[in-house]
Amino acid sequence: MEQTLTPDDLERFVAELAAGRRPTVYLCEAVTGLGLAAGASGKVVSVDSTTVTVKPAGVDDQLPFEPTELRITKQPKPVSKAPAKASAKAPAKAATKAPQKVAPARPASGRPPRSVAITVYVGADNTASLRVTRNAAKPAGAEDIPIAAVHRALAGLGARDAKAAVADVVAAAAAAAASRVADLQAELAAAKKSLAALERAKRTQSQ
Repeated sequence: MEQTLTPDDLERFVAELAAGRRPTVYLCEAVTGLGLAAGASGKVVSVDSTTVTVKPAGVDDQLPFEPTELRITKQPKPVSKAPAKASAKAPAKAATKAPQKVAPARPASGRPPRSVAITVYVGADNTASLRVTRNAAKPAGAEDIPIAAVHRALAGLGARDAKAAVADVVAAAAAAAASRVADLQAELAAAKKSLAALERAKRTQSQ
C-alpha cells in the first residue's frame, strides 16, 4: 500500500512554513506533461486545508496536489508483513484493518474534469447550499474572476470537494500547457536544425 501524507504531516508542514522553511515532498506518480518521474522531489509552498501546493524541482510552476499524491520519502516506506502463519487462537479482531483515507471523488473515467461549475444557493429561509458540477459549460453572462479568489472563497466555505475539483482542473490545465510548450520547443529545435543544414548547403554552393 502506498504510504502518503497524513494529517500530522500537513500540520508539520504548516508549522515549518510559518518558520520560513519549505518541507521536501516526493511525487507518488509521474507527471509526464512536465517530465517529472515518480519519486521526483519538490518544495512545499503552501498548505490550504487538504491541498498542498508544491514547486517541483526543475519546474517553474507551482502545482496543487492532494495528500494521497505525495509522500515524505523518495521511495515508499517498507510495510511490515503479517506472519506467514497466524495462530488459530488469535482473536478475530486482529485481522481488522485500520480505515484508510479516501481521496476526493473524481469522474468515473478517472480523469480530472476539464471544467467545474460551482453553484451557491441562498434561500429566503436564511439557508445556503453548494453544488459542484464537473465538466460543465460556462454559464451565459458569467463574470470572470481571479482563480486565486476562487481558492480563497472555497477555503472560507470549507467546500473540500469543490476545492479539490478546482485543483484538478488547474493541475490538468497546467500539465496540458506544459505538454504544449514541450511540443513547441521540439518543433523549434527541429526547425533550427533544418535551418542550419540549409545554411551549410547554401555556403557550400557559394564556394
